[in-house]
Amino acid sequence: MTKLNYLTKLLFLFVLSTQAQDWSGIPVPANAGSGNIWELQDNVSDDFNYNFNASSWSNFGDNNKWYNFYHNGWDGPGYTYWKNGNVTVDGSDLVINVGYTTENSKGGSYGVASGCVTSSNKVQYPVYVESAISVANISLASCFWLLSPDDTEEIDIIENYGGVANWKHLTHISHHSFVRSPFTDYQPRDRNSWYPDSRVSTSYGWGDWCYNNGGDRRYMRMGVNWISPKHFEYYIDGELVRVMYYNAIATNYNGTWQYTYFNSMNWDVNGYKLPTNNGSGYTDVTVHTTSSTYNFDTLKATSNASNGYNVIDPAWFQGGDDNDEDGNGVTVEARGFTKEMDIIINMESQSWLTGSTPTQADLNNPAKNQMKVDWVRVYKPVSDPASGGGSGGSNSHSLIIEAEDFHNTGGTFDDGFVPFGVNNNTTTINYVNKEDYAEYKLDVTTAEAGEYEINYQISTPADNAAVSIYLNGVLISEDAVPNNGGWDSYQELTASTTITLPAGTHDIKIVASGSNDWQWNMDKIEFGSLNSLSADHAEIKQVKIFPNPANNVIHIQSETALTRIEIYNILGAKVLEQQNNMKTVSIEHLKSGSYFMKLIAQNSSITKHIIVKH
Repeated sequence: MTKLNYLTKLLFLFVLSTQAQDWSGIPVPANAGSGNIWELQDNVSDDFNYNFNASSWSNFGDNNKWYNFYHNGWDGPGYTYWKNGNVTVDGSDLVINVGYTTENSKGGSYGVASGCVTSSNKVQYPVYVESAISVANISLASCFWLLSPDDTEEIDIIENYGGVANWKHLTHISHHSFVRSPFTDYQPRDRNSWYPDSRVSTSYGWGDWCYNNGGDRRYMRMGVNWISPKHFEYYIDGELVRVMYYNAIATNYNGTWQYTYFNSMNWDVNGYKLPTNNGSGYTDVTVHTTSSTYNFDTLKATSNASNGYNVIDPAWFQGGDDNDEDGNGVTVEARGFTKEMDIIINMESQSWLTGSTPTQADLNNPAKNQMKVDWVRVYKPVSDPASGGGSGGSNSHSLIIEAEDFHNTGGTFDDGFVPFGVNNNTTTINYVNKEDYAEYKLDVTTAEAGEYEINYQISTPADNAAVSIYLNGVLISEDAVPNNGGWDSYQELTASTTITLPAGTHDIKIVASGSNDWQWNMDKIEFGSLNSLSADHAEIKQVKIFPNPANNVIHIQSETALTRIEIYNILGAKVLEQQNNMKTVSIEHLKSGSYFMKLIAQNSSITKHIIVKH
């Protein structure tokens, strides 16, 4: 099949699969990344164009996409009592109802009966999650959120107080990092996280706007692009409004982008260091700069200029990333959000709202007590066939590390400017001396896993300069950096060795390994793909490899007859070859780590698999 025919077929299948979906024609506002396109995740996407009448503990939706309750046995915060009977699908919308209940075991003279549903499947970064929601016009929170099964990582896509006095004109753009015992909760509390909108006011809130005086309900689109553990983007009606990135926040507040970071950290009662409030209940921040349009480089510069307090998880409740190259297990930065999460949709009387519990009349009023969800859509970035990936071409894409985005640096040479290590400015690193190093984290998706060429944008007027690169503590390549006569005349230098990157998070370290005291300046490191490991070759069918990870023996099942098995380490060196017994492979003699297994059939077709030795 030619590439043109393949793309035509792909387009036809896309149109066919989306023509009945309520979000057809609404583009995903987020960028899927260089060389990628968005792929719909049908197992967690739903347009609710069917009917469901609630019954006890029942799943619903195509292939039982939704579980009719919270993701564990807890029945709600504040005066909330989640009930199965308060969830319906009316042929167009998922409807969450609230009502009056005489239950009062949580305090108060009565309770709030409400619906809550949880996705049967989970999502994990990189992922874009969006919904079209008409919030309830009542003094409760309408919520669409992501939560890890252990209740420690939460991303709020919408937390809207449709009829709550003083809050009904705001949408809280937030996330939570929890410690369960002793219970401690971090969430961004800067003023910009309570997001205003010109469509509403303190007297005409989101509940009024959505209810629309009893006419056709209005819906607001809320989306989150969970790019990586320390990088979130939030969208309202297709417009980017807020970005959380490492140590900085960018928010489009009343038409001006503000780039901020936390001023200081104080100890709270449970002994955790959390961002300081400024006396009014809001987190104390510094506005680093402003702009009329969003600029990612400006946000990165703000993060570099910050006090070093992570905006995703400043207290490191989710742990830290370890740099254990010297064996001492030194923790260097907050890990951020890495866990799989459930999608949860509900209404609730949150603990701080118990003082304004809706009246019995409001709870029983259909004009106020319904939250409606038109659709939920979820996308993952995958390689774009038009750029060479998929059938009919090579999987061509690149991964880029901006040199200034290191999380750790050090060295042995005191140059009088930067004592030990490299200096980072807005777009490059400089003041690099011999034996200086910089360390990075690189997230590789399953679709991106493969073999890459290493290209540096680098410049030096010095002789005897060199650059070395390490992957997870292993030296991959050392290359001389040619003298091009300037510190800022950046040219591409291709490493002499390729690098193989499995899916997952990797430690990348670059070292100035030449003999001259002054080495080079660097703009970026680009990994250009050569071969994909993300899918099996079509001719080798139904391959199963188990167990993986393994200690001693790996078993192989294949419908295609195999003629040879090869295993390579991450440097590309062959460490095992086997031409008999194609059903088991002994890896007992291999060191612990990641390897690549190649399976070769008679017709020379090859499939690649990542295996892990414990």
